[in-house]
Amino acid sequence: MSMLESTPAVSMTTDSTDAKNTAMVMWLMSSVMGVMAGLLFAFMQRSEPYVQAQARECINWGITVLVVLIIGSIVFSTSIVPFIAIANVLFALMGAIATSMGLSFSIPLKLRMLK
Repeated sequence: MSMLESTPAVSMTTDSTDAKNTAMVMWLMSSVMGVMAGLLFAFMQRSEPYVQAQARECINWGITVLVVLIIGSIVFSTSIVPFIAIANVLFALMGAIATSMGLSFSIPLKLRMLK
């Protein structure tokens, strides 16, 4: 099995308003903080399985962005950085919208480092 996966490992939803809001804030913060937002919320919300699942997705996406930034900057110079930044913000907004409704969100074609 490759490290790139296009389907979520676990499809999890929630009805908890606190879990929805926490996951939404985490995804919004990930557009600025990157992988650190997922790590922060993974350690803060250990008792919420929904937030833990979304934190893993956020961490995986943050690692993917870092790898693509490093490799893309080497190969394409810095001309690729704006496109990666736009994709990061768009996926963070998509994650925030999905988690605000209590749905599971997984970004396709990300590096799957945490399962």
